[in-house]
Amino acid sequence: MTACTTRCCAQHLKMEICRVLMPIEKRFSVYLALAALLAVAVHGAKIVVSFPAYNVVLKEAFPQVEVILLTRGAADPHEYQLTPQDLEFLKSLGPSDVIVSSMHAPFELKIAEMVKRGEIRAKMIDITQLYTFLTFDGKEVRLEEDHNHEHDHHHGGEGYSHEEHGSVNMHEHGLYPPNVVRLIRAVSEATGLSPDQRFLQRLEELNKTYAGKFTGMAVAITPAAQYILYWLGYRDIVVLVKEAGVPPTPQDLEKAIQYVKEGAPALAAYVSGERPRIVDQFIQKVEEAGVSNPKIVAESFANSYIDTLARVIEKIAAQFTAAKTSVATGTTTQPHAPQQTAAPTSAGQWDSALTWTLAAVVAVVIVGVGIWALRRRR
Repeated sequence: MTACTTRCCAQHLKMEICRVLMPIEKRFSVYLALAALLAVAVHGAKIVVSFPAYNVVLKEAFPQVEVILLTRGAADPHEYQLTPQDLEFLKSLGPSDVIVSSMHAPFELKIAEMVKRGEIRAKMIDITQLYTFLTFDGKEVRLEEDHNHEHDHHHGGEGYSHEEHGSVNMHEHGLYPPNVVRLIRAVSEATGLSPDQRFLQRLEELNKTYAGKFTGMAVAITPAAQYILYWLGYRDIVVLVKEAGVPPTPQDLEKAIQYVKEGAPALAAYVSGERPRIVDQFIQKVEEAGVSNPKIVAESFANSYIDTLARVIEKIAAQFTAAKTSVATGTTTQPHAPQQTAAPTSAGQWDSALTWTLAAVVAVVIVGVGIWALRRRR
């Protein structure tokens, strides 16, 4: 991916944010005229989400609205079973409410069927038809529409099939900034709600300052981390864990350790409050490989989105700057690497050594020519 492409991606996100902000101003007069009608609908509007951290993002984007995480407290939302209380609550939702669904867990498919049959009156937002996703080898793709909403999604544009190739990272968790903007726009259009402009402006500032500004290698310890690293501009990303509960392959682990040895940032982004065990396991493996005190960035998005994203960027930027400084000064990120002190270590030293060598050779030649000339005269 070229620098031009990354700049285009950053510009595209900026345009997407503007598309959210501009209609707010244009619709303002219409909202005033329809205030009496909208007050009833907006006052009781609810946003229901099936997975974290969509709830965190939407609560920051729409602070005036009740945002409900249906699977709150579940150890694994993928295995969640709808309770009688859940069903009663879902049936109580009205046309002004929305349900945000990733459309792949069994309970989500059941909710979709209930919406289709009219048992649930709330509007449903299917993020698989809204988002772009990343493949584990770094391609950005869209999913083809699947009317049956089976788990074996086929991926448009590039012709990817989730089951056949197993290459699409479905664990974005609402952290990818371009998808955040798409989701906010969809919720705003479905409910008539205006998103918080401070949230959008801060997201735009982060995008303008950092999107596509980094290059090189990176390690995504968790699947969601790939999306943040990709947004920042990294394209050579090794994803250590591709599915929850599935250990990394020996090849991925070896590659990730090598990347960290060479100064690449390693990020673990997760949506639960508890730090994944893989983080500490990876740190141990890196230390065993000879890297003392590896700088691993591990951040939870369970309680905030914008603040956590800014904190992640700050840490990644510090590592990126340190790595560039190390390259510029000729130092190494591997503290235990052997040092060749006898050899010249900079271009200036090499030039100096070469100059003295040439001078010595010239001196020997001059002396030799002089001796030969004296002998000829005799």
